[in-house]
Amino acid sequence: MTVKTETAPAILPGWFTDGVVNRLKAEISSVFILHGDVTCLVPNPNADDEPRWPYIPLHALFERVFDKREMVIFYNIATGMRFLNSDMEKEFRKVAEIAGDEDADPKDPVAIAKAELAAKRQLPREPELCLPLIEKALKKMDRVAIIIESAHFIAPESTGTGLLLNERTHIARLRTWAQDSRVKKRSNIVLLLTDLASKISGELRQSSSRIGSVFIPKPSPDERKFYIERQAFGMSQEQEVEKQLAALQKKRARAKGESEEEIQGEIEELEEQLKQFPMHFEVPKDFEIDIFVNATQGMSLRQILEIFRAAAQAKRSVDISFVKAKKKEILNAEYGDVMEIADPQWSLEEIGGLAKQKAYFVSVMESIRTGEIRLIPQGITVMGPPGTGKTALIEALAKGASYNFVKMKNARSMWVGMSEERTERQIQGLWALAPVIVMNDEADLGEANRDAPKGDSGVSERIMQAWMRFLSEPRIRGRVVMVNCTNRPDRMDAAMKRSGRSDDRIAILMPTEEEGKAIFGVMFRRYNIPTDITDFAPFAGMAKGLSGADIESITLKSFRFAGEMGKKKVDDEALREAIADFIPSASQADIDLMTLLAISESSSRRLLPANTREIIEEIKKRNLVQGGADLIAQIEARNIVKLDEATSAD
Repeated sequence: MTVKTETAPAILPGWFTDGVVNRLKAEISSVFILHGDVTCLVPNPNADDEPRWPYIPLHALFERVFDKREMVIFYNIATGMRFLNSDMEKEFRKVAEIAGDEDADPKDPVAIAKAELAAKRQLPREPELCLPLIEKALKKMDRVAIIIESAHFIAPESTGTGLLLNERTHIARLRTWAQDSRVKKRSNIVLLLTDLASKISGELRQSSSRIGSVFIPKPSPDERKFYIERQAFGMSQEQEVEKQLAALQKKRARAKGESEEEIQGEIEELEEQLKQFPMHFEVPKDFEIDIFVNATQGMSLRQILEIFRAAAQAKRSVDISFVKAKKKEILNAEYGDVMEIADPQWSLEEIGGLAKQKAYFVSVMESIRTGEIRLIPQGITVMGPPGTGKTALIEALAKGASYNFVKMKNARSMWVGMSEERTERQIQGLWALAPVIVMNDEADLGEANRDAPKGDSGVSERIMQAWMRFLSEPRIRGRVVMVNCTNRPDRMDAAMKRSGRSDDRIAILMPTEEEGKAIFGVMFRRYNIPTDITDFAPFAGMAKGLSGADIESITLKSFRFAGEMGKKKVDDEALREAIADFIPSASQADIDLMTLLAISESSSRRLLPANTREIIEEIKKRNLVQGGADLIAQIEARNIVKLDEATSAD
């Protein structure tokens, strides 16, 4: 067995070794905020001595890592102080100058019990009483470890109503601990645990506070694989014992007399050894661990354990369909108020028209499959009128890339401080789920433009800065692909549209007649609607100016109309009736404005539809857009599209 040392056992999580131990040794920090997956399971550094517990919760890790220290105190606002052992509690009482009942008769068990009960009552639970006592231990003792759970209840971020006096006192006290050289010289350490750093007072998160911030991430693929192997097949030592047991059982079948009794004794001894190992779960014979590892991306080890237990309770095998269903359920419970973890429904083959745009997304998928991250855009913005296929294209990208797929929700809240917390949870979730395709629908309605007046004490600015830092992070390239959908790109913050955050800006415009023909065919196949129509070209001409979503609605309506006519198939009459009955939801002026904005914001001339010039000329003739002439002039001045001289002169 390797002798355990507090500073660098290889089995300690990397975030703890690099973020806490090394910085403590270098005397950079003695107080740390640990945020993120604080309910995680981690490898047990004493697993050789405790084979039944190969993985343990965070507080159990601290109990084992800090067990050689002079004093270890766990503090929770609900339960008060807890010590690693009774000797530490006695020593703490002396240092904190808390008088105990020393006069109890050692021969009287009732008196002793009363004295112990009285002693326990003497330890307060309120932070305003506990923290000053803990401070005495930090200043008078060496090698003290303090773990404060749910620290955001003690030192919360300021809200619109301000902080209470005792909360401000706690914040000032924690800053003092971090800046007190005596605490560092005594090799003392304070860990502040919270799920979200934004819940902790900003005073403690400033670099000037000298408090280190350490993020606890969800497990990596290798960590998940190692854990899943143990849950499915047991520990390597256990597998070895099982092999020996199987060999002895075969040997016993051939043995007789004393030899058989001797073998039986060895078998019983091995069976006792097996009882010392943790139980593992039954998996199908075709269980492919790498597929399971990929399917559990974004999940904690505790959540993976929940999947195994749910399968055992349901008395079913842990197959990939069960894993995906449980993952969606678990992660939507965790992140459901800020994002939706979804299954992409459509592939590119199920989208009509948009040939250039589909070719672009095929190239992105190919870059993802080959791992050529230099060719994967840092972000994409798809622009155009509603119903043109923006959402379908993004779903097809996620499905073709075999990435996780997330639909963002608005993080804004009416409660002060909640917006920043929800934004942090979104970003944490994306780090955990990577590789992931992220659909930011109606991007123009999110945080909008920083230059617009807000009156929200800088909340919008801070949220926007958090997103810009994340989207500019080089490590997310190829792992987090943010795709913004918008009808009004002019309302998006310019910094969010620039290259590096949104490398490609693509216009998705109203379909041409040829594309409309293809969309009709796709919709009839998608919904398996029987029809005897073989050529949709005439109907595409009748539906000119309508979006793909409009054509989808018309297709479904034609099936209903056919039923009302007593027909089992959609024929020319039913489809014509559906087209004639349909009323578009958007005004032509709105569509024209959105079209011009999408063209003017495009980043690639190659990806503009072939008929872009004709579209602009028709918009110019209709003259429905206020300020449309200026937009068209800008498009031509930037050489996005060259109009006919006659049209330009109008």
